[in-house]
Amino acid sequence: MAVISPTGLLGTRSPILITWDGTGISASDIYYFKLEIYAWSGDKDVRPADPIYTIDRTSGFVDVYPTADIAPLLENEFNQRISKLDTDDLVTMSPDGLFWVEIDYDIEYFDDPFVVNDTGTTTRFLVTDGYGKFTDNANADLGQAILLQDQEKYFHELDTYNMPIYLGDVGSSYQTDVVKIKIVGSDGTSDEVVVTNQAGEDAEDRVLLFPVGVPNLSNFLFDNSLTALTEPRLLDWWDVQILDSVNAVVDSRRFYNQCEPKYDPIQLQFINRLGMWDTLTFFKRSDDSISVSKERYRAVVGSASASGYTWGDQARGMRTYNHEAKKSMTLNTGFVNESISEVIQDLMMSEYVLMTINRTTERVADTYTISQDFRAVVVNTESLTLQKHINDKTINYTIEVEFATPENAML
Repeated sequence: MAVISPTGLLGTRSPILITWDGTGISASDIYYFKLEIYAWSGDKDVRPADPIYTIDRTSGFVDVYPTADIAPLLENEFNQRISKLDTDDLVTMSPDGLFWVEIDYDIEYFDDPFVVNDTGTTTRFLVTDGYGKFTDNANADLGQAILLQDQEKYFHELDTYNMPIYLGDVGSSYQTDVVKIKIVGSDGTSDEVVVTNQAGEDAEDRVLLFPVGVPNLSNFLFDNSLTALTEPRLLDWWDVQILDSVNAVVDSRRFYNQCEPKYDPIQLQFINRLGMWDTLTFFKRSDDSISVSKERYRAVVGSASASGYTWGDQARGMRTYNHEAKKSMTLNTGFVNESISEVIQDLMMSEYVLMTINRTTERVADTYTISQDFRAVVVNTESLTLQKHINDKTINYTIEVEFATPENAML
């Protein structure tokens, strides 16, 4: 008898169901069902001494398959960091965005002939701050070589982004075969990068971040003396391909270099449904709005003296306090492909969205000096029609975002 646990890469924003298979007994035979949940972000073989949570049940068994959803216990462990959002090197993801998980189980029974203690440890798996689709069934494995939903992205020349490449668990059945990264330009030029850090055993080592925006990809190519590929700023598009040990393409994405001569494009970065930083640039018109909320009270409008009471000509009467200024923006993608609908849904479902602000990135000789800040926003748009080319000859999306902090400095 054993606990049935998931394997692969699981999202904590969907249920993670741990089920004990009690085939051959009845629910009334179960005396005790205990799960000790371990989650950690370091070396996969260095498990903490103590569990982060314990589930301990001694009653309420209505069938022979007791099941526990451990996802809500894991979701608050994540700390999504932004330090590598614009890195220009091939690096592992930031700590605390991916965790190893194992569960020790202990099931006891009332009588023989069943064993008094059925104990053991589940298969180790990885969790991320993502979620599965209902149609994928329970405990869906989110793992794929490139942890992005869309097959193509459109960048402004100054947009930075790092594509997440999933390596799976070292030595397990779900370790991916990632050996090289090949960049192929729209003009037929190409370059290859050999991946040398596939075997790291910390949780964050299992996802690599590869620079694919014009500024950080250009810097990466320059720093690594990769000169066969035409400069990204001069290409219409470039494909980033993941190659396995026999040089077959495991997965790939296409990135377009899109010019916008009139408007200032707005780039959003957000945690997608696979638990990784994703990005979407809104190229067309944006509109700013501001709303101010305040408290009111009626103040005394005069003063008393030996000569009686006198109105104050300049008395403020109705006064206000606790002013809070909130800024929102309406963003427009411009004309896009139908496939962007998945990214739009991810953006609307994301619990952490950032806008790139204060960008002063500039090209200096053969490289870029990357300088930009990020500010958290909330997507206010809660409903959109997902457009199709068969119905809508041209597709564009408009959403409203609000800055998550007020414009005036206050808590």
